[in-house]
Formats: sequence, C-alpha cells, structure tokens
Amino acid sequence: MKLSHSSFTFLLVGLLLGCSKEAPAPLAQPAAQAPVTIDKATTGTVTGVISFKGVAPKVPMLDMTSDPGCPKKPEPADVVMVKDGKLANVFIYIKQGLPQGTFTPPSTPVVLTQKGCRYSPHIIGIMAGQPFTILNQDTADHNIHSMSSGNAPFNESQSPTDKPIVKTFRYPEMKMVLECDQHQWMRAYVNVMSHPYFAVSAVDGSFAIPDLPPGEYTLAAVHEKFGEQTMKIKVGPKQNVKADFGFTAN
Repeated sequence: MKLSHSSFTFLLVGLLLGCSKEAPAPLAQPAAQAPVTIDKATTGTVTGVISFKGVAPKVPMLDMTSDPGCPKKPEPADVVMVKDGKLANVFIYIKQGLPQGTFTPPSTPVVLTQKGCRYSPHIIGIMAGQPFTILNQDTADHNIHSMSSGNAPFNESQSPTDKPIVKTFRYPEMKMVLECDQHQWMRAYVNVMSHPYFAVSAVDGSFAIPDLPPGEYTLAAVHEKFGEQTMKIKVGPKQNVKADFGFTAN
C-alpha cells in the first residue's frame, strides 16, 4: 500500500513521539517521620477532675441470668458512673499540639478482662502497635467482636479454657466498639492513639497525664453519652497544670 506524503509524515511524527515518550515517574513515598525524643527532665503533668452537674441518669439493671455462667441476679450497668458529683469513664487525651514524629509504643500489653460477664475496663486507651490482650475469667463462653472503622475488624470466640487472645491495632481510631455477640449487654470502647498522652477518669473523677513536653496543647475529654469537650492548656517545664472538666446530662 502506497502512503501519501502527508500520511507518511503523520506516521513518522507519531512513531518519533511514541519512542521519545518517557515512562511516568513513580509516586513519591512519604518520608518516614523521625522518632520523637522527650527530655523527661523538663516534662510536666496535666491533672484534673471530671465533675457532673445535675441529676445523674438512672442506672439500668442488667439481667444476665439467661446464661448460667453469668451472675445469678441483676446488677447495675456501668455505662454512666457518677459518684459524689464526679464522673468516671471519661477518656482524656492531647488532641493537638504534640511534636511532629512517631512515638514508640510500649511493649507492655493493655489487658481487657471478661469477668462477671462484663468487660473490664469499660473505657480503654492504647497506642497503635501496642499489644492488646483479652482474657476470659468467666465460666461462660464469650465472643469478642470489634466494630472497627479504621483497623482490621475481628470476631473471635473464647471459652474459659482458651489461651488469651492477643491483638494489635495499626492505626489511630477513636471509640472503637467491642461487643460480645453472645451477651448483648457486654460493651467496651477502645481508643487507639498515636501517642502516649491520654488517661481515663477514675471513680473519683480524677485523671493524670504525665511526662508531657513543654508546649501549648488542645486537651479533649470524651464521654460515650455526653460527648466531647476541649480546652487550651500551656505546659511549662516541670509544671503541673490543672485542667478540670464539667459534664451535664444531655
């Protein structure tokens, strides 16, 4: 087949362009962040008390007698724990202001215990990459089901004679729900953090976040029923900063 001069020119240009076309450059990978180094000789501490104002919600009773391995009489639920105007089970953490970089997770596991057909503790803080150990101290079988949106979910059964279940969470995630498919009242919340600066309020409402480097931060307090509150704090070298929160019923 005889090509016209114009057709030949078009074909030649196309071939030259095709040969000279460079392969696309690979996408740049994000640089790994350097580990954060903390000088504990200069760190401070944030302490506070979580208060509750108003009439505390009525605590429902849980009837767990359908399973012979569970308590044989109704017991109060532990979702809202108010005592003498103080609120337990509030998760407090540094939300903004920490140095850029990675924090090394501890090798010591955080332990979740199934006892009395309850999860203990009810509110959990853990670092991404830190071991998470689940124990069954009941005579009942349990099924631990994670309702995760950012980490790989799991759903595993555990009888009283089974070995501990050990997991790790790769990514930060707030308020990950753990449930037992066999006992619908069993629920815990796991807060996976990228840093170690968090705490859970005790029965007297108190909390402490130690070893915080000097700086200006946003401190957050989160309750599963009453939402989140934040405040700005400034921590100086070796300073103990007081940060109290007050919640009311919605």
